[in-house]
Amino acid sequence: MIFSLKNLMSNKKLICVFIISISIQIIIFILIQMSNWISQRAGDEPWFNFLTQTIEPYTDYKMWYQPFTRQTLFKNWLPYLEIFKYPIKEENYEAWYQFWFVEQHEFLRNFIYPPLFFYVLILPSFISVDLVFIPLLLANIILPIVMYNFLANKFEQKVAEWGFIATALCPLYLFYTGGLVLNTSLVTLFFILTLYYLSDNRYGYTILFLGITILFKQMMFFFIPPILIYIALQSTSKEEASFFKHIKIFLKYAAILGIVLVIGSLPWIIITPVNYLRSLFALGTLEMTFYPPLNLPNYNLPVYWFDFLHGLGAPYLVLYVFGFLNFTFIGILLLEIVITILVYNWHRKNKLNWLKFLDILVYTAFLSFLFFPRGVYKYYFPFLVPLIVLWVCYHFSDRLNTDYSKRRNWILIIVFGSIFFMLIPRLYYLLLIWVILIYIIIKNRLLGKNEIIHNSVKKYEMTI
Repeated sequence: MIFSLKNLMSNKKLICVFIISISIQIIIFILIQMSNWISQRAGDEPWFNFLTQTIEPYTDYKMWYQPFTRQTLFKNWLPYLEIFKYPIKEENYEAWYQFWFVEQHEFLRNFIYPPLFFYVLILPSFISVDLVFIPLLLANIILPIVMYNFLANKFEQKVAEWGFIATALCPLYLFYTGGLVLNTSLVTLFFILTLYYLSDNRYGYTILFLGITILFKQMMFFFIPPILIYIALQSTSKEEASFFKHIKIFLKYAAILGIVLVIGSLPWIIITPVNYLRSLFALGTLEMTFYPPLNLPNYNLPVYWFDFLHGLGAPYLVLYVFGFLNFTFIGILLLEIVITILVYNWHRKNKLNWLKFLDILVYTAFLSFLFFPRGVYKYYFPFLVPLIVLWVCYHFSDRLNTDYSKRRNWILIIVFGSIFFMLIPRLYYLLLIWVILIYIIIKNRLLGKNEIIHNSVKKYEMTI
């Protein structure tokens, strides 16, 4: 990895891209902080409506992260123990407070972030509350470097360069996790580190970083079953493999993960276990139900993939049928079951390898967002950017290494595809996520068939 970093530091083109990437993020951040734009308030202006119904430039940093740290330092507020009382007199956002808390969602005053995110916000605030953004922006800045090292250890230099540029210049990455400093940056960085160690068969580090990832954002909980099963299946040779051996390894790493999560949950898991778990599971905002209201979502609420039906004027029954897998949690449950069966089936056929499992992780990421019972925001989707970059590099490394036009075209697809994604109205953009997922699945099947044909031809040539 040190050798890869030396190559990166000596590459003038990549340094230039890196400086441009950082500069864009800082400029967006400064402009947002200097403006009076408040994304979580009522407004009827055309420009306000355009932004909230398309780009979703939420100012959680101003409206949540800084107030959390300020209240902790100066008002003795603590998460998981107390309801967060928004300081309306200090912040002078009375209209926003009235709309968001009093008229709409009283329960959203609970702190619903995992503890590591809270600690990361608090540490720089001991110097100044104005510095809370530093770890969030720093994690985003580090991500392309991690991607470069990840790919440089697996592929040729040109592939690693392409992965660095594709990540560093992606508008989703630059805007949401860079300029807006939203919480996706930390979880994305640590999940990619998880995958790096997993691809290297260093399972202890894999579990450690997976635990840290979950302690930054609890949605990553969905990746626990496939990763533990993969480790259990890949940790033994064919000769040593048995059902009980796999179960033993599974339980071993599950226990290690549990220890990491418990340590990361201290002292809250001891002081106030019920409130702590209620906060993490976002009870009140995330509950299974068979009788959802299925109303048109307000601009500052998450959306579901089937919300496009609102725009078509669909009746409640149609919304109920399409959304059934979401609000009943059955979609997430089925996802975990199908993924488990798929991993085991490939293992049984001696086809399970890192490339196959990377495809499974991509499917899991896409589908867990699409079927997430609470709904999603656009700023969640920078998480998919490095996964898509890895998918492209692993499946098309030969072309990326030898064909300049392919490298250029894939960069343009990522850049302009991201911009197009950001400009799609919020009720419809998840349809594009379905299109991308279906394309990846079809492409994987075609690549799999080509691989089978190639292997058959190779075996035939060896016999003659």
